[in-house]
Amino acid sequence: MKVNIVGGGLSGVTAAILLKEKGHEVEIFECRDHIGGNCYDEKNDDGCTVHKYGSHIFHTNDEDVWKFLNRYTKFNDYKHRVRANTSEGLISIPFSKKTAEQIGRDLDPLEIQELLFRDYSERHWGIPWEELPKSISGRVPNKRDDYNDLYFTDKYQGIPENGYTEMFKAMLDGIKIHVGVDRDEWKDLKCDKLIWTGKVSEYFDESQGHLPYRSLRFDHKRVKKDELYSWSGGAVINECNKKPFNRTMDSSVYLNEQVEYTIHTRDYPEEYKPGTNEPIYPKPFGDGPDIYQKYKQMTLTDTNTIFLGRLATYKYLDMWMAIKQVMVKLKDI
Repeated sequence: MKVNIVGGGLSGVTAAILLKEKGHEVEIFECRDHIGGNCYDEKNDDGCTVHKYGSHIFHTNDEDVWKFLNRYTKFNDYKHRVRANTSEGLISIPFSKKTAEQIGRDLDPLEIQELLFRDYSERHWGIPWEELPKSISGRVPNKRDDYNDLYFTDKYQGIPENGYTEMFKAMLDGIKIHVGVDRDEWKDLKCDKLIWTGKVSEYFDESQGHLPYRSLRFDHKRVKKDELYSWSGGAVINECNKKPFNRTMDSSVYLNEQVEYTIHTRDYPEEYKPGTNEPIYPKPFGDGPDIYQKYKQMTLTDTNTIFLGRLATYKYLDMWMAIKQVMVKLKDI
């Protein structure tokens, strides 16, 4: 069976591998000029690996997903620690006994919400905290009764030891991929089955209206390496205050790169505007869910196309979830 795949990110590339292993002929079409989707990174002249679309920390408890990726890369032992710039100073999150010692007192859940999550979440989503659905407000890390300052508690964590782009190159070995193609080029290509990982609304020519997303504008700045960001201290500082950006990320920390100059990336949240910026976070509130249900019904009648990934299923997915979704949906193909 000939399968065309639209999208060269994690979902599309995983689909290509699994289908090729089953004996199908696969071909990937990507409108960006690079592979890897939002995971794309590149090493600059200073020897620093820069995450173009912000940092991506791989973490999972899923054995199958972990074994799958380890076929293509080794992971380093980076463990994600995040600090928050707050009215109480620079403190560890999630809130733990370590955090309580840093500020000199314990806090109850409501106080933690106000200190760490209200300003950040309101800026990120563009609406008041009280209007956020539980699917968002319920994702904030719980208070911990120990000194564990790791942001994630998954069994498996890390960064591909040579970066994500090198991992994708290994995954694509023997698979035909076209980058920088016209967004509509796939429509003129014959195939037995189509895998779509782009916006579901784009596939149906926005016939039910534009789906709303939040986007991010990334500002990359070359700076002298500062020990404030370190392997043990953490690559990320969240701004839990009224500043216009969410966080500052030090690119050199993830691979423990010993460089004189690093890249500090700040992400500024904004509304998604088609043709202007990238759709990143599906909005599970307002008109978003209702519009998506209309498109979802349309996908059920299109038996020639399989919709995979964050944009095609209008759901924010961690990396491991994107891979698992592909594994499940293509199991019987």
